[in-house]
Amino acid sequence: MKLTAETKYLLKKQLQQAIGPIETAGTALLSTTAFAVTFTCVACPVRATSPSTAMLSICALLGAGAVTSVLGVTRARTRRPSRAWLVSALAIWIGIIVGGAMGNDQWYAGAAKYFAYKEMASYVNINPSVDKASSYMDASELYFKDGTKVLTSAGLAFRNGLTYCIAPIYLEPLSGTSGNSSAKTAQGFNMPPSGTVDFWAVGTGCCGSTGVPFSCHDATSPFARSGLRVLDDQHRAMYQLAVQEWTATTGLPSKHPMFLEWVIDPVAIQDDLQSQAGRAIPLHAFVYFGVAMFASYAMQMLLRHFKVQELLP
Repeated sequence: MKLTAETKYLLKKQLQQAIGPIETAGTALLSTTAFAVTFTCVACPVRATSPSTAMLSICALLGAGAVTSVLGVTRARTRRPSRAWLVSALAIWIGIIVGGAMGNDQWYAGAAKYFAYKEMASYVNINPSVDKASSYMDASELYFKDGTKVLTSAGLAFRNGLTYCIAPIYLEPLSGTSGNSSAKTAQGFNMPPSGTVDFWAVGTGCCGSTGVPFSCHDATSPFARSGLRVLDDQHRAMYQLAVQEWTATTGLPSKHPMFLEWVIDPVAIQDDLQSQAGRAIPLHAFVYFGVAMFASYAMQMLLRHFKVQELLP
């Protein structure tokens, strides 16, 4: 059976309008690549160690998105096949935007803290009952004298969305008999020789509803005697309110409270922050590719439905 010219034209047009799996997967892969490259440049240590490389990579993606967009629109205006170009352009831009947003959040949750810690000082052999936190305001990590512990039985929970937990760090007992037992508060607590309780172990959601038992980070470990400084301003503000409540209850002052994650190895935690984004990339990229497959198919169906290339003048 010989097909007429009109039938051939209609079949050819229908074939061009068909959406193939290779086209869908290719667009999803393109978007995932844009996402992964942007995420890596924004979230990983390369942002600080080699900013020019990160910037050039992102600029290359922006250039690719711009060129693809221009080609897609130009082909559509001249009534040439353009759906693949338009979908690819959208895929690149979405990958850049999502990768940048997620990467920036990951940066401040991980690598940014690592580099902030590296710019700060480290101190050893600190006596929390004698020393004052005002002498260590530039500290990132503090190593305390042997025997220093967290008073887990005197923790306090402050609820504001999250549960913010605090407990004092001590060497000389804050209650009962101590070398300074003559100086006591009206509530019966021992005043430390420093005259202030400045060092605090903190965490979120790790002390029940009252603060006891306090089990944040390594507070219950007999091997922990070091603290990693909390840098989050919002969390520090909540811990400050919790300390004010604690001092009002005990009568012990806290003139310059310093909030610490009580841990066995602060350096290991910092190294973990540095590599956090790199470990997250494979999972994020896998999930993104799955979503991009669906989005790519949906965008192509949308353009096919509205026949964008025919509607543009």
